[in-house]
Amino acid sequence: MSVVSLLQRQVESRAQLICQQRNRSLPAELGKASYETIGNGVVFIKQHFLLDSSHCDYMMPVAKVAWSEKTLSWELFMPDDFVADNWLPYPFLAHSSDLTAIMREVDKDPKSMFWED
Repeated sequence: MSVVSLLQRQVESRAQLICQQRNRSLPAELGKASYETIGNGVVFIKQHFLLDSSHCDYMMPVAKVAWSEKTLSWELFMPDDFVADNWLPYPFLAHSSDLTAIMREVDKDPKSMFWED
């Protein structure tokens, strides 16, 4: 198994754990966390539900964690509010060799930039 595959499995398993923990403590009306895999990482998504529905009304990407071959580090991005499908480096922890630090930032969201509406 290649190094890239191992890194991908590691980021996916941590993303799954973060989403499970967030979803356990929040009602669906406040949004549910999910993620999608991308070639070199994951995109975290907040699913929005109508008050009387169990079906997702719409989804919003909230964070992207990606491995950079160039810098050999994990990079954390947030969506650009002005340009669709554009990602901006997260200003408080743009990259780190420590995946735990990056994932903790997404999970705890100390600056309320990912999970808050």
